[in-house]
Amino acid sequence: MVGRQTVTLVAPAHYPRPVDHVTPRGGPLRAGDPSHIGPYALAGRLGSGGMGVVYLARDPAGRPVAVKVVHAELADDDEFRRRFRSEVERARQVPPFCTAAVLDADPDAPRPYLVVEYVDGPSLFEVVRERGPLTGSHVHSVAIGVATALVAIHDAGIIHRDLKPQNVLLAPGSPKVIDFGIARALEATTEHTSTGRMVGTVAYMAPERFGGTGVSLTQAADIFAWGCVVAFAATGHGPFDADSPVATAARILSQPPDLRGLDGTLRRLVEQALSTDASRRPTAKYLLDALIGSGPQPVTEVLRATEVLQRQPALRGAVDRVHEPARHRRGRRRVWIGVLAALATLLVLGAGALAAARVFDTGTTVDSGRPSPPASFALPEGKVFIADTLTVGGQWNGTYVVGEEESNCDVTDGALRAHRVSPGFFTCSGPEKELAGDHTIEVTGRIEEPGTCLGIWLYWQVARSYQLTACEDAFRLSVDRDGAIAYVVREVELGAPGLRRDTPIRLQVVVRDGVARFGHDGVPVGEAALPEADIDRGRPMIGLVTAPGDESPPWAASFNDVEVRTLSP
Repeated sequence: MVGRQTVTLVAPAHYPRPVDHVTPRGGPLRAGDPSHIGPYALAGRLGSGGMGVVYLARDPAGRPVAVKVVHAELADDDEFRRRFRSEVERARQVPPFCTAAVLDADPDAPRPYLVVEYVDGPSLFEVVRERGPLTGSHVHSVAIGVATALVAIHDAGIIHRDLKPQNVLLAPGSPKVIDFGIARALEATTEHTSTGRMVGTVAYMAPERFGGTGVSLTQAADIFAWGCVVAFAATGHGPFDADSPVATAARILSQPPDLRGLDGTLRRLVEQALSTDASRRPTAKYLLDALIGSGPQPVTEVLRATEVLQRQPALRGAVDRVHEPARHRRGRRRVWIGVLAALATLLVLGAGALAAARVFDTGTTVDSGRPSPPASFALPEGKVFIADTLTVGGQWNGTYVVGEEESNCDVTDGALRAHRVSPGFFTCSGPEKELAGDHTIEVTGRIEEPGTCLGIWLYWQVARSYQLTACEDAFRLSVDRDGAIAYVVREVELGAPGLRRDTPIRLQVVVRDGVARFGHDGVPVGEAALPEADIDRGRPMIGLVTAPGDESPPWAASFNDVEVRTLSP
């Protein structure tokens, strides 16, 4: 028991009890199994679980498909049917990139059923069980494939709820994630809600899932499961495995993960994904961006391959539209996820595929829909909105974190100094002047403690803003809502030596025509479209942010010579 909630746990297969799991070819039909479901002729069993039985079948054209037929007792639950219908409609919106495509469904049949693409390949669980942990490049490929699937699933508004190695099939070309979203129909029916039962496999459940009834589940729970799946692929065991489901749950709630066998960027991303604080976990888009940038090929080569892909008329310009406002994004979802999946495939295939891409790149200029960043970064002229040397108190007032008097921001010793003793960020309180429209911001900043990032907030209000951070290793542009990062819009890794501590840099930002360009000391770093239509006015702010995954206080930064200018329309 956890509080008053009765939790039904599915034990991983290494526990001493039988576990149903999907196999690539399945077994024969059993006595009592139907011969047909709707227009589909059943040929065998692929597996069974809490919702129903999965059959291998043939569609009217003779093509193999997988048909999931709901258990009879659930078919009599009107609430289940309603939710099943709703979740099927959501699942239909998921593009079939690194996921098993939803082909058909009948929520009103005597036994409701769902038809999905048949994936002829073993599960990640079976491969690791039979052959041992995957090698480095294969782990990276699985991480990319599952992250790509989660981008597609989450963009459709779905939470997988039961991501685990058994639900990752290693199909030819790329991994395929199966069984996404539909678990909610089982978990949220009247019968199951009344007992507090939840669907999932304990070794891959995020800690918030053990918090009792009324806990709001978010897509961050799938990110936690992604971290567990990648760790399993690399090590052969889950990061919280113990002798029983209850002991495993206790480890998830109280112990750090066992990540021996993981290193480098992948380990850093898994550690972030396994944060006990759901708000500190990255998004699937962030993971995918970071994985593509850290793969076996340099990111510049991946970008060149992207240019080749963009020459196809259906794909041109799609990469830069990944973070469009929601009102425009849904219609283009299949296009841009296709580009990301193609990039993931290039990375999986390795140097040969990228070399082949270069063969076709004969130097022709590619129109990506946006000019390349200039060789130098000069800010346009504008009208002064705020100007302050930050050498004496005045426009920027002293502030501190309530309950943490050691965390403060004030003008002392000839600079605006921000200091924090707990992870998070600190917006130093500046002039209460709100701006809207195009503008520039520049400020001289200095990182004074390891793990500290310099921060600039665009259109800051309490409820939302854009946050640009300059860390030692990367620049990141994010959307900040209610004091937490909602998602990362763009990350640009700096490479060695990166930004140096105790060395001042001149941060520069230009916001014009819905695009933010950023750099430092006249050197361009990156640009990104600003995706949130409602973030269009607010105060410019500066401060510090703790680097992702860094939990070693203190953190400190200092600033001088801030200047904000408005640009004419």
